[in-house]
Amino acid sequence: MTRNDTLRQTNAFAMLDGLLFGIYWCFGFLCAVKGVGGGGLSTLGFMVIISAPFLGCYLARRFERQVRQDEPVGYGKAYLYSALLYLYASIILALAAYAYFRWLDGGNFVSSYIALQNAPEMQQALHESGMQDFFDNAVAQSGFSSLEEMLRSIGPADIAASLFNVNIFLGLLLSLPTALVGKTRSSDLNETNTK
Repeated sequence: MTRNDTLRQTNAFAMLDGLLFGIYWCFGFLCAVKGVGGGGLSTLGFMVIISAPFLGCYLARRFERQVRQDEPVGYGKAYLYSALLYLYASIILALAAYAYFRWLDGGNFVSSYIALQNAPEMQQALHESGMQDFFDNAVAQSGFSSLEEMLRSIGPADIAASLFNVNIFLGLLLSLPTALVGKTRSSDLNETNTK
């Protein structure tokens, strides 16, 4: 298999798996955003976030099993697949976040967040931990009159860009261990040869 064929094959698998992975991330994102006020949705969103690296490892391992017949998957190819997987999933999530905050949210997220922060038990926890002073200083330094005004000034494109940047950075880091899981081992080759 030529180098270009290998790159095309790896990209095609990463694109398809990245689409599925991105949809999974979108589900977790929506659960986290809708669950800001409390309840099971925020827990479900947190579980999706925690399980994402494990799903990435599963997809990398599945990729290795699917292409092993063509040629063994080295660490470099597994890393390329993993990095592309996270890239495509990050694009899907950023587009979904932009669409959600641009056309669907209508300020509900900020309202829920402010209501949560203004709850008596949260106010007590913020004061005891010293975080209230941190928030007050951040708002004062930014030139806004309140945290709510500051949060409402953040546009959908800013949120989508931030999510994209964070996910790309984390994806590049998570691709390091994911590629270890996704590369062909000698035991995999022995298994293939005995079939």
